[in-house]
Amino acid sequence: MKEIILSVKGLNLTVKGKHLLENINFSLDKGDYLAISGICGAGKSVLMKSLLGLITSGLSGEILYHNIKKDEVTYIPQNTLDLREEFLGTAKEVVAVGLLSRLKGGCMTEEHWQKVDELLSVLHLSDVKDKKINKLSQWQQFKVKIARHLICDPKLLFIDNPPSTSNTKLKTELYKILKNLCNERNITIVHITSEVKGISSFADKLLFLNKGDNSFYFGDTKHYMPVKNPEKEC
Repeated sequence: MKEIILSVKGLNLTVKGKHLLENINFSLDKGDYLAISGICGAGKSVLMKSLLGLITSGLSGEILYHNIKKDEVTYIPQNTLDLREEFLGTAKEVVAVGLLSRLKGGCMTEEHWQKVDELLSVLHLSDVKDKKINKLSQWQQFKVKIARHLICDPKLLFIDNPPSTSNTKLKTELYKILKNLCNERNITIVHITSEVKGISSFADKLLFLNKGDNSFYFGDTKHYMPVKNPEKEC
C-alpha cells in the first residue's frame, strides 16, 4: 500500500497583488518522481519554495508533510554551485562534506568513505571522484551536488532547474538515475524541468503550470496532452 509523504490542498499565492498560483491540489507518495514544468513565469520555482517554507507571504491553503522529519527534506536550488564560495576539494571530498553534520565532530571512517564511493558510482562519477570540483564540467558539478545532498539519506529531494544543456544523452542519464533512486531507495523526488517530453518516460507524475488562467495539470506524465500555446515552456 502506498504511503503519502506530501499533500497540497487549495494552495494560492499572491505576489504584489497578482494571483500567481490558484487552487493547486496534489499529493505525492513515497518513491514518487514528480516533474514540475510549465510556461515561463507560471510560478514553478516559487511553488517549490512555497512547499519548502521559503515563501510564506501571500500564501494560503495547506501544505502537509506526513511521517517525515525536517532534516529528511533537502533542496537543490538553481545556480547551485558557485565555485567562488564552495569548498574546492575533490568530487569525493565535496560529497563527504555533506556527512559532517551527522558526524558531530567525529572522523570519517572507512565505512563512510565507502558510502561516498558507492553514491558517486550511482551518479556515474567514479571516474572523476579524485578530480577537483572546479575542474569538472558544469553537469558533473551538478551531479556531485546531488550526491552531496543524498549522502545523508533524505526521504524527499527537491531539485530546481538543473544546468541548461542541449545534450539529450546527459539529460536522459540524469532522469534515469533519479528514477532509479526513487525505485531502489524509496526517495521521493520533485524536479523542475522544461523537458516534459524527455522526462515522460521516467517521472511518474507531472505538475504542469499554465500562465494566464493559472490552470494546471496534475497526473500521470504519460497521459499529459499539452495544449497548443505560443508561449515558451521553461
